[in-house]
Amino acid sequence: MKLISASQLAISLAWISCASSLVIPDYNDLIISAESTKSSLSSSLLLLNQRQQSLSYYEILSNYLPSFLFQSKDEGDEEISFQGILNNIGGISSTLSETEVSKGAVIASPSKSKPDYFYQWTRDAALTIKSLIHYLDDEQFNSNDESTYSIKSIIESYIENNYYIQRLDNLSGKFNDDSKSGLGEPKFYPNNKPFERNWGRPQRDGPGLRAITIMSYISALNKYSQPFSNQFLNNQTFVYEEIIKPDLIYIIKNWYKEGFDLWEEINSHHFYTSITQLSALKSAINFIELNNYPESSEFLNQLNETYRNLKQFILFDSGYKSNTLPYIVETPSLLKSGKRCGLDAGTLLGVLHAHNLEFGDYDDIPFDIDSSYLINTLSAMIADMKYRYPINHSKIGFDKAIGVALGRYPEDIYDGYDTSEGNPWFISTASGSEIIYKFIHKLISNKQDIIINQQNREFFRQFIDFDKVPAQDLVTFIKEDSNTNTDVIIRFGSPTYKTLSYNLSSFSDSFLEIVKDHVDNNGSMSEQFNKYHGFMQGARDLTWSYSAVWNAFRWREKTLQLLDSTF
Repeated sequence: MKLISASQLAISLAWISCASSLVIPDYNDLIISAESTKSSLSSSLLLLNQRQQSLSYYEILSNYLPSFLFQSKDEGDEEISFQGILNNIGGISSTLSETEVSKGAVIASPSKSKPDYFYQWTRDAALTIKSLIHYLDDEQFNSNDESTYSIKSIIESYIENNYYIQRLDNLSGKFNDDSKSGLGEPKFYPNNKPFERNWGRPQRDGPGLRAITIMSYISALNKYSQPFSNQFLNNQTFVYEEIIKPDLIYIIKNWYKEGFDLWEEINSHHFYTSITQLSALKSAINFIELNNYPESSEFLNQLNETYRNLKQFILFDSGYKSNTLPYIVETPSLLKSGKRCGLDAGTLLGVLHAHNLEFGDYDDIPFDIDSSYLINTLSAMIADMKYRYPINHSKIGFDKAIGVALGRYPEDIYDGYDTSEGNPWFISTASGSEIIYKFIHKLISNKQDIIINQQNREFFRQFIDFDKVPAQDLVTFIKEDSNTNTDVIIRFGSPTYKTLSYNLSSFSDSFLEIVKDHVDNNGSMSEQFNKYHGFMQGARDLTWSYSAVWNAFRWREKTLQLLDSTF
């Protein structure tokens, strides 16, 4: 009899809970499609393995996906996803009207009806601008590149623009009250007018994400000895005191309060909000220390105390980490009430947005990219949505891991226009790829051995046969208990380590293959793609979709280059 691990059993039981509204297809109806797909994939992998001896990792995996997704900057072609970002920012877009969209304002989508996403969301804008900062960092602020100047200018326009919208009275509150309650307002009109209709407010993730983005930009400026070009902003001290610090005060005063989630549906405590707030506090503590800001000891004490309290809340008091579930719970109140099983792409996004590998030390923030809880969350999402969405049914029956189209959460009923049935999202699917590439990158850059334990064993079993690992590739076996389960520690740089890294990279690419399959002929991306026929729906040209996909490809390139230079 084959015994299963505790984590595997917990995922299976949790999946049953998630699947209460799920109609599982007859496997006989899927076997022909699945076998055909498996045969095609096996042929492709055999060809790749035959060429593996003469090609680098980068060459192998760059040939794995269609070329239109890999337009080279060196050849003068903008990546489609990056151009999609720029098209939705006032002041640099060639399609937005200057009378409608303020310079530096980031619209969520040009769609003005069915659905109307023609607003600037604090959260979406901060994440979008963060991608532009990464672009400048990758280009090392090349002063001879005209696009570098344009992007630097638009980032600083975004910062200036947020100075104004921070100070707008709105239905969430005011800027000048004790808790700076107005900073919890989730969205504004593109011309910097307050949105004064009913909405899911307040949303408490925006201030922290904005602070992280602006501190990242200042860190990048300092890294390359660049000054501010925007005359209104003038200097770093002004930006810190007038824009960053108010957002930090908001977190200090409001972190323990309920608010609406990133999907704008539920008023409660949410992992995404808490973990990004924690990251903002950590960023601020590091930022003040590294830049020698003359901050008062009282405020520094408040930052450190809030950081400790919020971290305690996340790890022990919130319910984000369950004693009975192996994955992260996004909204514990919904799990407790039986309305949801706890799985949510918000947890994947929260980890990605809270651990900034480029600027600062974030090892102290829990649920890092190599956390077993995160890996199990992604695995459980795949296990559910492989069956939930008919476009994934051809992936059923694979022995080895393969990515699937991912949605927001199993119980989702938002279809992009109204409520009926949830669909896969580009954001969620691209995040699956980014997580795995960042995971590989962190392991290799830190020269870490790969530790396979009871918590992550079922995930790694898809990529490697434990019984066939040569003894010289292992550091040791460590007995966990009186049972036969043991930790397997794969030595950094060993042949098994390299094979596992390659298999994980292929797995990561399989998510991007799905993205390729569902964009249109011009590479445009909406919010969702239909779970039955795969055509796009929901808000067109969603900025966050472009940003998420661009981030995934960015980490793909960084990781493949690291693999190539290391092995």
